[in-house]
Amino acid sequence: MTNIINSDYRVESIMKLISLIIIILIISCESNIEINNDTYICITFDDQDLSIYDNALPLMQEFGFTATNVINTAQIGNEGHLNWQQVEELEFVYGWETAGHTLHHVVLPEINNEEAEYEIYQDWLNLQNHGLSHDTFALPSGHATEEQFEIILNYYKNIRTSRDLKHFYPINRTYLGYFFYDSEYNAQDAISRIIRGVENKEALIILGFHQFQEENTGYPANCTPIDFRQILEFIHYNELEVLTIKEAVDKLSN
Repeated sequence: MTNIINSDYRVESIMKLISLIIIILIISCESNIEINNDTYICITFDDQDLSIYDNALPLMQEFGFTATNVINTAQIGNEGHLNWQQVEELEFVYGWETAGHTLHHVVLPEINNEEAEYEIYQDWLNLQNHGLSHDTFALPSGHATEEQFEIILNYYKNIRTSRDLKHFYPINRTYLGYFFYDSEYNAQDAISRIIRGVENKEALIILGFHQFQEENTGYPANCTPIDFRQILEFIHYNELEVLTIKEAVDKLSN
């Protein structure tokens, strides 16, 4: 048993060393980059996949980072999803922000405004009833009509779209964008986005993740835990401050 434990420990240590070497190599290849601590990072997790709690949370805790947890409240407790106890723990114990996403992840432009208001309001009300933060809303699939934007702003202060926008001070808190991590990406894609943002002197970079499985299961937005660790190590190594969306826009908007 001791040999097995020691073997597992050596493998884990080697993997961490390899990961650190990769990060150092990435940074050295970008030797002309001057990391600037005025760029804030937001990490968001959409759609309440259980792997957020099981696989992403331990890594976030290792680096002392918080996140914005974007949930469809009607789906909380379903198989393979977060339950209410876990959602509340993420905010009340670990300091994450909770954000709305409609009850059922509906595509807003495909429904009428009455249905849209029900999906938006009831989702917001569920957050409020659980004592969770309810300032930020993320558009399901990134779309809404102008009238639906107005409905959202009756309940929420911040709106995140799915466009990869450049955010400069002062931030428009009602039209935020993010870098969507696709299953075809690897850690370098997210790190390159951060480097571009720093080069552009962007005030805020929002990174969006959905699922964290060791292997791609066909889900279009999976990030392996190894890749996620490398991204977090890069952020940590360069001393970039990680905030929730609410914290960031409170600092950066008028």
